[in-house]
Amino acid sequence: MSMPPKSRTSFAALAPKYARLAATLDKYARSVGTGAPTPRADIVELQLRTIASLRESAEATLAIAEALGDATCPRDVTCLHLGDWNRCNSCFEEQVGRYFEQAGKLLTAVMQITEPRSFVAAKSACGGGGTFHAFPQRAASFTEAQQRVFELLVTGLPNKLIAYEIGVSEATVKAHVSAVLRKLQVRSRAQAIALSSAFERNRSGDRAAAAE
Repeated sequence: MSMPPKSRTSFAALAPKYARLAATLDKYARSVGTGAPTPRADIVELQLRTIASLRESAEATLAIAEALGDATCPRDVTCLHLGDWNRCNSCFEEQVGRYFEQAGKLLTAVMQITEPRSFVAAKSACGGGGTFHAFPQRAASFTEAQQRVFELLVTGLPNKLIAYEIGVSEATVKAHVSAVLRKLQVRSRAQAIALSSAFERNRSGDRAAAAE
């Protein structure tokens, strides 16, 4: 009796879809807390938690896709009896792709609920450890490797792709990320991105004011 063909699940095929979601996560991490005259600190915190949760979930899902590689579909036995091999072989990749797309839409909806001020977001991003004004001093303690990891982290890349980009192991990247978060005194990647973004916005505003 012939066996079903191997799964076509591909890390390379799903990575671009993840990248689009990561770009959306990054965009909202940078923009959270801008606009409304009356801030809602509780909403800002929940938005940041949503961003962090979706990012962590998406990274784990992408890692599963890579780990599967050419492994046969978990439903091989069922598909063998049903003869529905092609559908089964594509189901994981299809569902992951849809998840990435729907996660982006969900995030857009969450971020449209309210638009608190950027300074509130910066305060939340610090996890109670200060505002974006402390960012330069904290970032100054980065090692060269930590600085490179941070530069890639704020673009929304997961640890695995950061490791590939700089040519080190994923475990090394995880250690650098942990050190970066500790030095910035934040609890998550989303908060680190929001803190950096708030600092950059403030610096741009100062430059514009000085030029007037």
